[in-house]
Amino acid sequence: MQLLNLLFLLVPVFVISNPIISNVSTSASSITRDQIMSRAQVWVDEKVPYSQTKTTDGYRQDCSGFVSYAWASSTAGGGHVTSNMQEICTKISKSDLKKGDAILKPDQHVLLFGGWIDSDKFHEYAEHQSGDVCRESDGSYSYFSSNGYFPCRYNLVSN
Repeated sequence: MQLLNLLFLLVPVFVISNPIISNVSTSASSITRDQIMSRAQVWVDEKVPYSQTKTTDGYRQDCSGFVSYAWASSTAGGGHVTSNMQEICTKISKSDLKKGDAILKPDQHVLLFGGWIDSDKFHEYAEHQSGDVCRESDGSYSYFSSNGYFPCRYNLVSN
């Protein structure tokens, strides 16, 4: 047993607080609301057509691919899909909605919130359906909330 204890003393141990690892910045993946909205505007300006099979900048040209692109989340598989979007965002209340957040109905649809027009209407940025292009339009919060949608915030938004 004493020999075993001696071996543990002689074996180099990797310390978790290794300065090389602790200096790696995790904020490199964060994104500001202004960056999110600028990225969203790129697809709106380019009128990227809706497609579940084609990609732009590594992201599927559908609703969840667009929001994944705007949030600069992973391009793996063309971006997230509505069924796993909750892995990268957190449900919030209507009163907490800010530009760059999303309105989500898992397994159905997601769109980007661009700011309030009045207490119900808001600017929405979205890829809606086949034959359409990425666009900014007016949405109705009461319509979406009464149809099972809820607001959510990207987990890596920095402000």
